[in-house]
Amino acid sequence: MSITTGHFRFFAIVVGLLACAGGSFRLWQLSNQQIGDPWTPAIYAPGIEATADKVEVIVAGVPLAKAVAEQQLAMATRGNMVPVKVADIKVRLNNEATLRAASVPAMLGFAALGGGGLVLLLIGLLTPMIGAFTQHGLIDLHLTT
Repeated sequence: MSITTGHFRFFAIVVGLLACAGGSFRLWQLSNQQIGDPWTPAIYAPGIEATADKVEVIVAGVPLAKAVAEQQLAMATRGNMVPVKVADIKVRLNNEATLRAASVPAMLGFAALGGGGLVLLLIGLLTPMIGAFTQHGLIDLHLTT
């Protein structure tokens, strides 16, 4: 069973157009996708000691960890002032860059799909011109030794 040029051309144009349009549309969707809440959920927020190498909070000119260790901070609980403990302090981090970077592999895949579809579409559209490039005779070179 062989595919004639007309069938191949129709196949290349239709499949190329569908693959290019589908891949491009999905790529556009991923690039414009809104990120919900980029902040770490409060229940998963790490403590201040876990983020000491990334974040330093200064309160009244004193680092927060030092102020807590020296019991310089207090909070009112049921009308009583109690010192703030390190376990009471949580840090929510903005993860927007990480969430955006997580979509890059999918975007690369859809870009490849769209590009492959575009190439197949162009091959289908240019098939008659490609068929015109035939050799008009074989040239043999005989080299003497």
